[in-house]
Amino acid sequence: MKIIHKNFSLFCAIVDFGKGSKVLKKSKELGASGGTFILGKGTVRSSLLKILGLDEVRKELLLMVIEEDLEEIFHEELTREFSLDKPNHGIAFSTPVNRVLGLKGCTYISNQERRGGDEMKYEGIVTIVDRGLADDVVEAARAAGATGGTVMHGRGSGIHEKAKLFNIEIEPEKDIVLILSESQYTDSIIKAINEKLNIEKPGAGIIFVFHVNKTSGIMKNIE
Repeated sequence: MKIIHKNFSLFCAIVDFGKGSKVLKKSKELGASGGTFILGKGTVRSSLLKILGLDEVRKELLLMVIEEDLEEIFHEELTREFSLDKPNHGIAFSTPVNRVLGLKGCTYISNQERRGGDEMKYEGIVTIVDRGLADDVVEAARAAGATGGTVMHGRGSGIHEKAKLFNIEIEPEKDIVLILSESQYTDSIIKAINEKLNIEKPGAGIIFVFHVNKTSGIMKNIE
């Protein structure tokens, strides 16, 4: 695979339900190619709302992999646009991504130097694909050395997803698979998933890898 010298960050924004699409629209203007939503809930500390049963607020968590150079711009512009510096308006955070596969104009960098040295024994592999493909991801990963994975559900809105119903754009449902892998197996796991699902094909999905500082409860494969 061809090596390109780009660094990436995972940018996460958590806002009230219904605001995520607006955040994504602004993010695309800033340079994001797309994003994936995960639905969740937050808790508002209010005795009155708790009595009324309205203390749980639905949230949207928006995940985007962006070029590292855009990270500061995203924080500044999204904070200004959506008042993230004010209470109860949402939060955003970002973290470095080791490697990425599936972004437009980006090729996977194999055996990239890991910040943290040899002590970084585990890495997190996140694969985002269309709903119903999670089992294929886990099957390929297990065959390459993974012990298993966690499947979550979300919805995506990438640049290649243009399905419409009655001229209304539809945001396809997604499977999100999180795998914790020993670093020595990361490349083989990603290769296996890519070969099975052709992630490098536009619109097929995305894979990104991040550092894991410490793990608990992970069982190694026993032959």
